[in-house]
Amino acid sequence: MSASLAVGDMTASAPLRRQRRLFLSVAADTVGAGVFMPLSLLFFVRVQHFSAAAAGTTVTIGSITSFAVIPICGRMIQLIGPKSCLLISNALTAVGYALYGVAGTLPAVVGAAFLVMASDRLYGAAWPTLVARLAEPAELTRWFSSVNALKTTCLGAGTLAATLLMALAGGPGLSVALGLNSASSVLAGLLLLGVAAPSGPPPDRAARSGLRRAVTDRPFLSLVVSQTLLSAAWLIPTVAFPLYLVQGLGQPAYWPTAVVAARYATVSLLQVRVNRRLAAWDRTRVLRLSIAVVAGAIALTAVLSSAPRALQGPLAVLVAVVLAVAELASKPTAAATAVALAPTGDEGPHMALFQLTWTLSYAVGPAVVGVGLDHPDRLWAALGACVATSALAHRLRAPLRRPAAPADPAAPADPGTT
Repeated sequence: MSASLAVGDMTASAPLRRQRRLFLSVAADTVGAGVFMPLSLLFFVRVQHFSAAAAGTTVTIGSITSFAVIPICGRMIQLIGPKSCLLISNALTAVGYALYGVAGTLPAVVGAAFLVMASDRLYGAAWPTLVARLAEPAELTRWFSSVNALKTTCLGAGTLAATLLMALAGGPGLSVALGLNSASSVLAGLLLLGVAAPSGPPPDRAARSGLRRAVTDRPFLSLVVSQTLLSAAWLIPTVAFPLYLVQGLGQPAYWPTAVVAARYATVSLLQVRVNRRLAAWDRTRVLRLSIAVVAGAIALTAVLSSAPRALQGPLAVLVAVVLAVAELASKPTAAATAVALAPTGDEGPHMALFQLTWTLSYAVGPAVVGVGLDHPDRLWAALGACVATSALAHRLRAPLRRPAAPADPAAPADPGTT
């Protein structure tokens, strides 16, 4: 329901109604990813007959090496525009997943994984840049909130579909899931063709931005560092708890499912509502409060093992809900702030770097969590240190003001607000 509200909110007025296809494209792409991603390692084990360790390592290598294309992504957006880059990303993703089905050697899997993840790096840079071209500055947080709710809902729907597919089709369902994922990328690209995106000449070569400028932009870099460190906490419900609850605390296997379901449901149901409540707050305040809430959730996680056994599962669900609330407040607010800090009309390089705030932790986090759970107390302490450093990096930024409310047409535009 929240996903429908999200799309409806963003398409209610005439200027925005024509962008309905943009949200439908995101939905199609995300449902396909939700169908295949939970089954990806199982696909390599059952269909391609690799060991789980070998498959996981090769996919991780492909993912990490894809970060090398981030500067290229920013430059492509400058040259051909964000919409064209999204179309290229969808096409490369479809090809990359198709190659998964014919990759008979580990080097071939690395190559296919690199292609998939490199296209994802391009998508991550182009998507917020396109939003910056379509949305009014005061509407940026609302757009990103709606997309976050839509993506979370669609991921949950895709994961449910994957479960039903395996129940009905068994092993052959793995190949079907891969085909659906590849087809969803094609469909997402086709839907994008109908999006009316502003077009204009590329920035002047002498004046255009670059990754070096983004790295030396202190307020922007502080935001990137702060949010990247904070994103380590998003791994707790989906990566750490499934192992920690079952193997570390001896809880029944249904608790990890309950934790993940609670996370999806919280973001899906509350994203738009919370965004409306926070609309009157300045973005600095929202980000600061989110960091404080995450710190509290990690503190609760650290005492989970000392709680009565009957309360450990419910407390883990509570941690997931608290983290989800912090995430749904922080992510869209940080994205809107990043767009506002980037050069107007030349956001590509900044947005290419900003995607580290949600991609880096998911690339290296599973390995770190897997090793860290041998000593859970140290893992929670390390995550707490990340959050503390995130708060410090956040304080290094200059205070940012909230933009004028969009309902006041007489209010002059202030390019310095965020």
